[in-house]
Amino acid sequence: MKICKLIRHHSFTDVRVFEKEAKSLKKMGFDVTIVAGKREGKLFTIGKKPVFQKEEFYYDGIHFVTYDAHYPLGQEKKVMIRKMIEELRNGAQSYFIDGLAQKALAIQADIYHAHEWETLYDAVQIKRILRNEQKRNIKVIFDAHELESDNLLMKELMKEVDYIITVSNGLKSQYAQRYPKVPITVIYNSPHFEKQIPPKDFSSKLLTIAYEGSLTKDKGDPEKIAEIINHCKTKINFKFKIIGGMPKLPEYQGVMQKMKSNPYIQWVDWVDYHDLPKQLSNVHIGYINFRLNTPNREYALPNKFFSYLNSGIPVVVNAAHEMEEFIKRHKCGIVIKKGEATAEDYATQFVRLYNNRLLLKKMSENARSVIRSTYGWEMMESRLRSIYSVLSK
Repeated sequence: MKICKLIRHHSFTDVRVFEKEAKSLKKMGFDVTIVAGKREGKLFTIGKKPVFQKEEFYYDGIHFVTYDAHYPLGQEKKVMIRKMIEELRNGAQSYFIDGLAQKALAIQADIYHAHEWETLYDAVQIKRILRNEQKRNIKVIFDAHELESDNLLMKELMKEVDYIITVSNGLKSQYAQRYPKVPITVIYNSPHFEKQIPPKDFSSKLLTIAYEGSLTKDKGDPEKIAEIINHCKTKINFKFKIIGGMPKLPEYQGVMQKMKSNPYIQWVDWVDYHDLPKQLSNVHIGYINFRLNTPNREYALPNKFFSYLNSGIPVVVNAAHEMEEFIKRHKCGIVIKKGEATAEDYATQFVRLYNNRLLLKKMSENARSVIRSTYGWEMMESRLRSIYSVLSK
């Protein structure tokens, strides 16, 4: 059976799309193709590093087909959405954003698996084309990484969606309320369970706190990290390890360099997905701070959250609902009972854990245990297999 995964905004090596789902589906015996968008003729890896590839190629066993992606903004985007709704309501298949649909249609897949609302439009139109012209009844999956707007376009698209996959129970609840006729399953952003990790030295005088991923004002907040360091440096022996990078935007110019020169910060640029456990091996606490100005942040269970837990790293986070519920249930970290937690709030908890190594060790054990028993990708892979088994009948 042929599967075609569609992406426009995601990196072609996206951890969820490529490293987890695509590779798992290939291992199950499916014929998997990812149709991936290029910007200015380039594909991008994690961390926005550009790479040049052929129009069609195999990478790590997965078949890729590329296209030149278009990203409408402002008024053009509004016009695009209006045209999409008109096409869907009129049963027409004459309007497309760019060349994605043409490339994906040529795959002649049995299941089209879309990862953004724009690519879901392409998937639905391909379904209609194949039904009208070839009398084929292909299936469409919407992999909802976030909570999309409950607008007219989504309502039209969901009439043709055969299955929703999402990333947290909160998102599942929201989509189930909106589209009760569409089956839905949660597949968490969890990694494969790391069986062999070196034992952590919880008696070490040096406490290592980590932040992994893209560091922005909304996620992580570089200014808050600097304040946390100022609060902690006279109280405990610690370092802050940052694994990732910052957006290449004017407001971040100079911020990264300033952080790299801070003696309390160890900066590690973007690393390969498979190298992350090694980078986290000497970390004792995971730091997450989300600006809770959108529902998506409330419902988020991000990759970094599970990466910390997989490496036996308790998480300290502000009161983001989904992570708060998870931590309460599994006792694998600390939730600061504030949506807008201050640097002093975080510093207080880091000092607390520095002085209570038994608690730190116990939460670390809980983190490893829950990934091994319930949330590791091995369990998520089983859910993915079940979805595809249902849709292939």
